[in-house]
Amino acid sequence: MTLLPVFVSGCRTSSGGAAPALPHPRAVALADGTLDATRPRNPTRIRFAFRVRESDLRFNGQGLARVEPPYRVRLDLFSNGGETIFQAALVEGTLRIPFWAPRELAPPPALLWAALGIFRPDPGLELLDGREREGGVLTLRYGGPEDLELRFSLREGHLTRAELHREGHLMEEVDLALDESTGTVLETVYRNRALFLELTFSLESTENVAPFPVDIWYPGR
Repeated sequence: MTLLPVFVSGCRTSSGGAAPALPHPRAVALADGTLDATRPRNPTRIRFAFRVRESDLRFNGQGLARVEPPYRVRLDLFSNGGETIFQAALVEGTLRIPFWAPRELAPPPALLWAALGIFRPDPGLELLDGREREGGVLTLRYGGPEDLELRFSLREGHLTRAELHREGHLMEEVDLALDESTGTVLETVYRNRALFLELTFSLESTENVAPFPVDIWYPGR
């Protein structure tokens, strides 16, 4: 699947440069097509290894993501000894995290979806433009209040990178490494530059499963 059909189906790209903007209707059509191509279609269980690097801390462990249409994901991280160290659920655009879980381990909603290979800009953001660069890389830019900007890089219909900018500065980013033959996300790297935090997910297995119990979307209850 392409980490979903996308870890669900990376090169590092930048949206700077002088590539001309695509006609707005064309950019909208490409965005709509990518939304449809990468959306979750089946309940899916994804197992992965992870590692965390901070300025003065390093640790690793195992993780589980459970994804269900239309847009629900539950994320659990465990130490190598089996202890739960993080839980979160993202339902549409609402992020639910227990009070005890370190919130910095959860990217903002659009970047958490991007970490799974799912293109889903925050609702309410405006598509500013789309630009096609060398190598067939398409960049879509979305703007919002308080000088918030999201940028998504796509190649051959697959998401390869997402960036969150505030007041013109790159604050958080996600890079995806893909299986070139299938588009499957093999590894995701999330970086929070303000916190000097890097979180890497490496795919181990993925499988379609029966629908999940409703209570998993309320971690910490």
